[in-house]
Parts: sequence; C-alpha cells; structure tokens
Amino acid sequence: MASRATDEPPRERLIQTALELLAEEGLEGLSLRSIARRAGVSHGAPLRHFASLADLLSEVAAHGFRVLSEAIEKSAAQLAPGVGPLARLRAGSRAYVECAVANPALFALMFRPELLHADNASYRRDGGAAFEQVVAQVRAAQDAGWHPQRDTRVLAGAVWASLHGLAILWAQGALSGPVPRASLEDALTTALELLMDGAPGDKR
Repeated sequence: MASRATDEPPRERLIQTALELLAEEGLEGLSLRSIARRAGVSHGAPLRHFASLADLLSEVAAHGFRVLSEAIEKSAAQLAPGVGPLARLRAGSRAYVECAVANPALFALMFRPELLHADNASYRRDGGAAFEQVVAQVRAAQDAGWHPQRDTRVLAGAVWASLHGLAILWAQGALSGPVPRASLEDALTTALELLMDGAPGDKR
C-alpha cells in the first residue's frame, strides 16, 4: 500500500500508521522499518519521536484502551434512564467483548507486556483508566447488593478476566471446534448470566 500523505504531526502520524499496519497484518507486520515505510518517512525517523519500537507500540496500546473506555462509556449512555447498576455493568461487559472481537490484533497487543514499555505514561494512564471504569461499575453493583462482601478490585479483576478470556477465545476461533453451533451472542449472554447471577434481562 502507498505511504500516507498527511499533514498530521509526525508522532501522531506514526501511531496512526502503526494502527493501520496492525489491523492489516497483525503483530508480525510491526517493525520500525515497516511503520516508517508506510508513513513515508526515513527509517530512522521513528526513533526521533519514540525511544524504541516498544515505546511506539505502547502508544498504540494506549489508543486501544481509549477505544475500549469510549465503548464502555457509550454503552452506559445508551441505556434507558433509571436503569440500575447491575444492568450498567452488564452493558459495559458486553461492550468490552464486542470491542475486543472487533479489534482482535489491537487487543492482542494491548495485553502483550513483553512487547511494551510498562513505564510508558500513556499506556499506564489509559490502561489504568479502562480498568477503573470496570471497578466503578462493579462497586456500584455491589452497593446495589451484588456480591457486597467481595473485595471490589478482586471482583473487578475477575469480571475483566472472564470477559477477556471469552473475547480472545472467540476472536481466535478457539471455540468453534468444541462449541460449533454457538454464536457470539449465545456465548456472551450465557457468560453474563453466570457472572451477574441473574437473567440477561434483569434491570437491577
């Protein structure tokens, strides 16, 4: 594909180019040279804006967490007025899985710490903010009577892990063999029912 022709600032241009390559070619297609080539800059240009490939990929992962946060926030905004906190948690959980399945390569990168810089400020901030959204929804559900005795952050971590596991297994096609007739909607509805201790239509 031709290189990008854009007036974007160089740093943002490289991040957007990396996002494009990631979506098209997966993690295997990401290198400083391939990103520079697609962006239409010299091979050494990325290192003038990022300390390393890991630093650049950390910014890409941070973008992914912002996309996730926006999806969770939008899911709550679309609910009818007066809907309870458990329904909000359920909606946010659904948004998580749908976002992950829609962006499999991006989510694969977001949770590959060996490819990233753990100290990257954007990665730490945006990854932390996404988890805190789940924590806030879990805390509100607990206040309404859902597992009130549990440690909030441990419970939020368990919810996150359950949703992430379903999303990754589905995106990789790992469930198509053992569960050949299941749809994503079937799997997600069942998982949410088990997680939330109630029927999918529960408005609590």
